[in-house]
Amino acid sequence: MKLWTKAGAAAAVLTAIAAIAGTAAAFELDYKGSLAPGRFTRYVPPVTNPLFNETPYITTEIRPLYFYNKIPGDFLSGGGHIDVIAAEIRIALTERLGFIASKDGYADANFKRTLADENGFANISLGFKYALLNDPANETIVTVGVEYEPAIGDLETNNINMHGGGKGFVDLFASGATTRGLWGFQGNIGFNRAIDGGHDTSMLHYSGHVDYALTPAFFPLLEFNGFSTLKSGNRTAGVNFEGVDVLNFGSTRSGTVATAAAGARYRLLPNLILGAAYEHAVADRDDLLDWWVYFDLVLHF
Repeated sequence: MKLWTKAGAAAAVLTAIAAIAGTAAAFELDYKGSLAPGRFTRYVPPVTNPLFNETPYITTEIRPLYFYNKIPGDFLSGGGHIDVIAAEIRIALTERLGFIASKDGYADANFKRTLADENGFANISLGFKYALLNDPANETIVTVGVEYEPAIGDLETNNINMHGGGKGFVDLFASGATTRGLWGFQGNIGFNRAIDGGHDTSMLHYSGHVDYALTPAFFPLLEFNGFSTLKSGNRTAGVNFEGVDVLNFGSTRSGTVATAAAGARYRLLPNLILGAAYEHAVADRDDLLDWWVYFDLVLHF
């Protein structure tokens, strides 16, 4: 039954994307979005926190990504790691409006003890974003958006559904970017609300990004991410950890996790950007997150 549910969900996602693309073609909408000639000339999307740190730019792109999550030794499993492979899709419908699908993929969780190893598909998310402030002349943009994440993932260990298995989530966010000389700045803040607040954990997420154009193609960058519980779930009682990004345990005792990251983006081709970063937890709490390594490619059209 789960297999058919996931196959149906995947088909629905592909159908939605095809319908949006077809509508754009029929009405000659603007696939180039923010990156059309005469608009924004600098595009350096964030690398870390890919599920929530949505770029404010309106783009048509495919972003395959991989990240490795090292589980801290003081976690109840005594450590381990999680590998995630995913692909994000964005479609510019006009200069200001875009379709986004920023969460999907396959996760492989390996625990040292206590918890059984698990692998399977993550939840998916679908939504839209709109540029409220669109000022290419000053390289400044501010965007708001919404994504819906149905609870269709099948990751489960020791009878704990690591995606929640409830009614899913709605993420409301705002993001902005500007450029000052060779420096680029971006920020994002959002509220990932559990539709069933008594089951899953609702969290505030916030991110910052700064990059420097060392060459026209090479951009070293620093990033910061934070996740703060606004309302704890009651599904996993008595534990003080939370998944914060890919996973959601519905913990009754979660809190705030903060991270810092260093990395770079390199423009291989005019429309192909490579990204890599190392991220580490910097607060007293690290929950399931000790450190990460990210690699991605952004192919925009």
